[in-house]
Amino acid sequence: MGYNQECAALTRALETNTRRETAPEGVTIFTDAQAAIRRMASEEPDPGQMHALRARKHIEVLRRARLDFAIDIWWCPAHKGVSYR
Repeated sequence: MGYNQECAALTRALETNTRRETAPEGVTIFTDAQAAIRRMASEEPDPGQMHALRARKHIEVLRRARLDFAIDIWWCPAHKGVSYR
């Protein structure tokens, strides 16, 4: 699947926050990959499954460190607001 790299990037963003000295209040991640967002919310087996499972583990760590931890993943189309000359 072409979105496997985007799933890996979402997982790395969460992992980076688990390594911070102080737990953040929350994390907001922007991506232009709608398929990756849907994949991360699913437990169905496919190539991105390992990233979805790893992301859940990082979320658990963050929520243990801070009970009110919030995560937002926003779809941000790359073509919006971009002008080509």
